[in-house]
Amino acid sequence: MRLQGILVITNAVERLKIGQLLTKIKNVSLKEEFDSAIDASEYLTYNAVDFIVLKADLPVYDGFDFLKSLKNKVEVILISKQDQDALIAFELGLVDCLPSNFKKERLQLSFDRIRAKHQELEGVEVTQDPSIVIRCNLKNEKIFIKNILWIEAMGDYIRIITSSKKYVILSTMKQFMNRLPPNQFFRTHKSFIVNVKKVDRYTANEVEVAGKLLPLSRSRKGEFQSTFSLN
Repeated sequence: MRLQGILVITNAVERLKIGQLLTKIKNVSLKEEFDSAIDASEYLTYNAVDFIVLKADLPVYDGFDFLKSLKNKVEVILISKQDQDALIAFELGLVDCLPSNFKKERLQLSFDRIRAKHQELEGVEVTQDPSIVIRCNLKNEKIFIKNILWIEAMGDYIRIITSSKKYVILSTMKQFMNRLPPNQFFRTHKSFIVNVKKVDRYTANEVEVAGKLLPLSRSRKGEFQSTFSLN
């Protein structure tokens, strides 16, 4: 699998050095190089890439501001001198955060991660969308996992909220959680399970799904951040 991407680094010498390293990585090629996020952003408006190698300290607006402006999902390898940027990169789900003095072997590992993610996605695409069958109003109904937004506890029952319909079924939260993909669904609170792929944003005590604010227990925030970064 050949990966094509862009390089966004202000310093010309550093850009040249990293560009030369990329030529030594098998099946990786650069489509363009940029010294500013503005030019790179304009290019990405009309062109698709597999990856971006990005320096955090860019002029006008930094690498993180640039990432927030991206319209399409793309794998990002961040380069930074600041230790705290590694945590931000993890929370944003970036492929890697490299120190300025990284070697070819470290860069190779980053691209190995990108290929692994691509292969996983390709495997999902060729399989049928996973679903579950529930008993609701004396009828058996199929629900596609990808359409579930969140689940709410209602005493001895639970309410399943999907993108098009709501279902109330007899079940405990624990029983239903066991039927769901563990890395895609997370119990943010004793009364709520959310589809992490549907979470738009979150704070210290809430997650937002389809415009609805749902509670996030303080004790579960750290684990939620890790799960969110994988999705």
